[in-house]
Amino acid sequence: MHSSNHTARLKSQLVSAAVQENADTIADRVPAPLRPARRWLALCAYWTRQTVMPAAIVMAMIVIARWSTAGESGVVPTADASSAPLATAPPPSPPDMSLLDRPLPPRALQLGVRRIVLDAGHGGVHDGTASASGLLEKDITLDLAERARRLLIDRGFEVVMTRTTDATLSLKERATTANQQLGDIFVSIHLNALGAETAHGVETFYLGPSEHPEHDKVAEAENEHSGYSLADLRTQLDRIYVDARRDESKRLAQSVQDAVVRRLRRTDPSLDDRGVKTAPFVVLVATEMPAILAEVSCLSNPDEADRLGTSKHRQTIAEALVSGILAFSKQEVHSTEKRKDTNER
Repeated sequence: MHSSNHTARLKSQLVSAAVQENADTIADRVPAPLRPARRWLALCAYWTRQTVMPAAIVMAMIVIARWSTAGESGVVPTADASSAPLATAPPPSPPDMSLLDRPLPPRALQLGVRRIVLDAGHGGVHDGTASASGLLEKDITLDLAERARRLLIDRGFEVVMTRTTDATLSLKERATTANQQLGDIFVSIHLNALGAETAHGVETFYLGPSEHPEHDKVAEAENEHSGYSLADLRTQLDRIYVDARRDESKRLAQSVQDAVVRRLRRTDPSLDDRGVKTAPFVVLVATEMPAILAEVSCLSNPDEADRLGTSKHRQTIAEALVSGILAFSKQEVHSTEKRKDTNER
């Protein structure tokens, strides 16, 4: 009985103490202690509620307010609270997506010429044109290509020859060699055959639709042994009209044309500058780099044929070809150096 009364009394005390502590908490009074340890804990809880928690709430409100302002102005606050008021910046402009629709000129990338592919026209069973005296185009073009190769190597270039012997090659095989060897430019060397014996001169072609029916005839003759079939026609036509290499090919053609005409007119002041032209030569379609076809002389003209029979004149033509290639390859170098000098000033 005594034990039962003691238990009831203890429960009553605990309930009363809990009620008193809750009342003190609600009234913001220091809770009445039940025992020393409980009194110490109660004091800690009391002062935490009175000081730490309000300070934490105030700091949290300040941080939230500052980040809210930063989100509206686009400025992120710094950790230094003593710094000056944060400056606002205008929102970034959206990128100009129209740039993606513009063609990228290769010259903007400042790409150099390191490896040159020389293509000696015709060969093997394909003689090309011939002079009245029996000179064959395939023999002279191979000689010119070999002379140009030596000159280019002396100037530090790498040179790939599509043929080094009197071999029969299709235009497809020539283009494949150029592409597999990763040539930077492609120069196909040919000799012309014009209607009248008095007609003579130099002309250089790059890829494009023919500008004159006469050019179609030249292209038809040069494309005779292409190695491609009608099934390839659509792909080839697409490359003629969409190819991004055309501008660089045009510059290369103009550079070679100017150099050859200038050099050969020292020997023959009456030499006709037949200009730079476009024509759908298959060998130019299939190559994957700036490419030209240079008609560097005219075998149907007796005077030019006589000069082509001499080693001296062939060396002159080879030097002129190399001069044009060098002028093309240095154009980007010169423009880079010019801009550098301007910036240094």
